[in-house]
Amino acid sequence: MAQVVYADNHTAAYGTENCRRMRRHIFSELSPIAGDLAAHYIKTAERSNFEQANHELQDIYNQLRIEDLNLCADHEELLNAARRYAEKCYLARNRAKSPSDAYQACLRIVDHYQVKRPSIKVDNLEPALNRMCCHHWWFRRIKILRLRKIETIARNIELVSRLRGTYASDFTIHAKRKQKERNRLYLATNFVSNQNGDIFSLQNLADRSVSNPAIRRAELMTRIRGFEMVADHLGHVGEFYTVTTPSRMHACLHHGVTNPRYDGTSVLQAHEYLTHIWSLIRAELHRQGIQPYGFRVVEPHHDGTPHWHLLLFMPEKHREAVRKVMRHYALLDNGNEPGAQERRFKAEPIDPAKGTAVGYIAKYISKNIDGFALDQDLYGNDAAKAAERITAWANTWGIRQFQQIGGPSVTVWRQLRKLDKADDPELESIRQSATASDWAAFMLAMGNPEAPHRSHAIKPFYDESKRLNPMNGEVYSPATGRYGDSAPLRVSGILWKGSSYSTRKHVWMLFKVDSEDVTLRSEAQAERTQCHAGAVSLGLVSITVPTPFQPKKINYENPTQH
Repeated sequence: MAQVVYADNHTAAYGTENCRRMRRHIFSELSPIAGDLAAHYIKTAERSNFEQANHELQDIYNQLRIEDLNLCADHEELLNAARRYAEKCYLARNRAKSPSDAYQACLRIVDHYQVKRPSIKVDNLEPALNRMCCHHWWFRRIKILRLRKIETIARNIELVSRLRGTYASDFTIHAKRKQKERNRLYLATNFVSNQNGDIFSLQNLADRSVSNPAIRRAELMTRIRGFEMVADHLGHVGEFYTVTTPSRMHACLHHGVTNPRYDGTSVLQAHEYLTHIWSLIRAELHRQGIQPYGFRVVEPHHDGTPHWHLLLFMPEKHREAVRKVMRHYALLDNGNEPGAQERRFKAEPIDPAKGTAVGYIAKYISKNIDGFALDQDLYGNDAAKAAERITAWANTWGIRQFQQIGGPSVTVWRQLRKLDKADDPELESIRQSATASDWAAFMLAMGNPEAPHRSHAIKPFYDESKRLNPMNGEVYSPATGRYGDSAPLRVSGILWKGSSYSTRKHVWMLFKVDSEDVTLRSEAQAERTQCHAGAVSLGLVSITVPTPFQPKKINYENPTQH
């Protein structure tokens, strides 16, 4: 409660005794951010008066305290709240006369606590009702709501800026670090096993997948380099574009103080604005018969407001048309405001004499993943720490940082890298280009880079998921998921000339080892163990725990197929 005492003492000189009691109550309820709230209170009182400061503090409290839901509560309290609301929905469902009435009653509870509604598929209400009656579903939604509410408030009161916390608030960074610790603990104590009895550590699998920042960055750079090689082969030109939002969506000015034009637009709303602008641009380009290809990178300004960088390739004859269309739509909203013409849209041609296209975008890839090979960001912060804050920003708002535009399916690329040698010479040639990390050769083999995926020679193959019965070792396909939805199809290979080629050779089952000693010993042994031949379908992420490892107690959970 040190923050509460600090906040109370520093605001004691403002207002009446009743004001102080009100502030003390709010600081106690919102204790994790009490110090920051006190600083904002003093700043507002000095700029305006203590009545305005009281009003703003009360408004923040109303946003973070929804009746009995305190979004600043600790992990255990939020979990208990999730159980209460799931129980409310369960009782409302039982009292209802029909599924439709039950759905409406549960929705009123969901809407009251401001969490996102569950989606409905094919007019089937049962899965949505099952979700609203599950405390796990509630807990996940509450955690998302909590971070986004607090981050929005932090951004509105100048806690997200180059002067305080660049890209994201310190509260969010701390919360994300704790979440990563919980994730690491989960990975360290959970394993997967297949029908052959092979056992693999989830931590080792994660380290060898695209979850690993180094592998993720390497794959992105491989694909971007491949795009550039294909563009050179076809005689196409590259353009580097930057698109940002109107000034009214920026919470702070460049030097860190509140933007007087700011209208309260959240980070997610700003990103949705840019997404909408891009959809208009693509539609217009499509009408003109122009299909550029390349990559998009989303990153935040110092105050968390997103902007986009796009590296696109196209025939030389389309260069001016693409620029004209993008500039038109980028300036649709308040295009005549001061600085709009210079800042809202920028286009820079890729000049081979100055550097490659990969060189233009490499720093943006690194900056938004792990800061590799960079010393500082644009604001002088350590690159690795800046990357941590940027990834926390993206995770909080659910923003996809990197997206491929045009070109072949990366899903097909990854499935081919798991496929055994093919008898078909043409397919084998494409498979070898994928396993050799030659994105350019793979891209040309799949067809025109401007062509849609539906016209590509190879497509992903989707099949029913498979599970392993731990009691008898039999493999089965579940008909429904956890909440009663139809079990989704999973990518399990490729389709080539009407035939399917499966890359799934094993059925995997998740289990937890209760003995900490066994877990630590098995992880140490795994570091010295070579990949087992039976796990080849996992590709780069395969590693085994040695045969002597025998878990003392196994709790089976959610078997999955790989």
